[in-house]
Amino acid sequence: MGDLSAVTGYYNAAVRILMPLLAVGLLLLCGRMLLRRRSKPRPLAAFVLEDGTRLPVTAEETAIGRSTVSDICLPVQSVSRRHAVLTRDKTGWRLRDTRSKGGVTVNGEPIRVPTYLEYGDRVAFAGVGMRFVKATAQDVQTADGGKKEPSAIPGLFVLTIFQLLGCLSLLLHYADKLPLALPVCFAGLLLMEWIYCGVRRFQGVGVELLAFFLVTIGLFVAASAVPSSLYKQFAAVLLGLAMFCVLSLILRDVELTMKLRYVIGALAVGLLVLNLFIGETRGGAKNWINLGFITIQPSEFVKVAFIFAGCATLERLMTYRNTILFVLFSGACIGPLFLMKDFGTAAIFFMGMLIIAYMRSGDWKTIAFFSGLAVAGAAVIIAFMPYVASRFATYRHAWEYAASSGYQQTRTMVAIGSGGLFGVGGGNGNLDMVAAADTDLVFGFVSEEWGLLIALCCAGCLILFALYAVRCASRARSAYFAIAACAAAGMFLFQAALNIFGSTDLLPLTGVTFPLVSNGGSSMAANFAMLAFIRAVGLENTGPPAAGKGQVPLNRQA
Repeated sequence: MGDLSAVTGYYNAAVRILMPLLAVGLLLLCGRMLLRRRSKPRPLAAFVLEDGTRLPVTAEETAIGRSTVSDICLPVQSVSRRHAVLTRDKTGWRLRDTRSKGGVTVNGEPIRVPTYLEYGDRVAFAGVGMRFVKATAQDVQTADGGKKEPSAIPGLFVLTIFQLLGCLSLLLHYADKLPLALPVCFAGLLLMEWIYCGVRRFQGVGVELLAFFLVTIGLFVAASAVPSSLYKQFAAVLLGLAMFCVLSLILRDVELTMKLRYVIGALAVGLLVLNLFIGETRGGAKNWINLGFITIQPSEFVKVAFIFAGCATLERLMTYRNTILFVLFSGACIGPLFLMKDFGTAAIFFMGMLIIAYMRSGDWKTIAFFSGLAVAGAAVIIAFMPYVASRFATYRHAWEYAASSGYQQTRTMVAIGSGGLFGVGGGNGNLDMVAAADTDLVFGFVSEEWGLLIALCCAGCLILFALYAVRCASRARSAYFAIAACAAAGMFLFQAALNIFGSTDLLPLTGVTFPLVSNGGSSMAANFAMLAFIRAVGLENTGPPAAGKGQVPLNRQA
């Protein structure tokens, strides 16, 4: 027994140093995959000016106007800043005049409704004439496309070693009281990762590798804090991956997405209203539905629906009707959350609404207006709801209330300090004795047992998601993908900030989870599904339409 203890001690000492290095290495490898210099997009068509200048069309949605942020910029005073939008669907190319002053003509005829284009048509934007043509082989060659993505195999090997080392550390900790769920779940996780990446031919899976890393940390937390929840948590991972794959397939077809978003939006609002009537109250918030055999948190899945239904294609962004519907939909989602007293989740939804609203309009006045309403609403809540006000009373004074309302934050800060950079080892922490250690305080839990370096790597994964979304947004096939990806990444970052800073008394404690790490089936599955929006923004265009596509029926009006 003494020899085993000595071996375990030496092993844990080595693992405490090695695992943070592997985590940093994985982050760097995935960052290289996600943030590499991307090749120019493949041209789908082109406009040819009268002087022969070619203006390539590289996206399925193209904004045309005088503004420098337009995809095709026409620096002529007579051209409106947002003059027209060119879109492609299964039937061909469609041109819409977006209430420009100078108008749009096709073959000399002004258009007032969305109109299909044929290759060879002459188009004029406020008198600036050009011809719409197919993309040529030379256009494709000039695009510098076809660069092969870095292989995911090195990153997958690093992740696998990280998982094996951590799992063995936990197995040694449990020794004679080994829960069977631990090796079973990690074996299942390894098998799932390699099968998924193999199906994807080990290409373009940087987002997924980071997600698998966060899931791994989440299973480490569950194994230490609540071993009995391992099977449930792993089942949630499988459900989340299935939702991710299904949603990724749907998002490949923008037309299908647009058709489904009204149905999804209605279901989301209906689920929240149902929660108001039959929900259970936990931790002061009525945000759970007990189905007997399982308990779910509807607001987590509504996050996915909110992004799915709240974003729009470029063509639809230009309509007042769509904008009004978005505002009403946002209110229908956030309002019930306030009634449930789930203010942390409401804040996350509000952040998503701000991101979507700004990317829809680019208008800071709109953002300032919504922010003002939020501040006023928060003031009313603090004034009339003592439960919330007590949290603000503790804010920045946690040590003064260390034995009462500040107990969770002070214990978390002590845990982070005791763990240091490399942690005390899996299962050796003490924060699990504090309520919500594996959910609301999970950053402190990870810091104590696995070290601050690994905890910061978890935050680094979410930062990489955001950088990837922003980097790909300008090249997205559709405005829908750009807005959805930035909204999902922004909500992830904001939620993580509330979790980290709330548990360390840098912000009021709101009781929200850390995405993909905190213990909880609903949170795990829904957050995995949200990754589909981030993954979709990096999809390349499918090239020019096949033979016969783009040739339009005699009736040009769409």
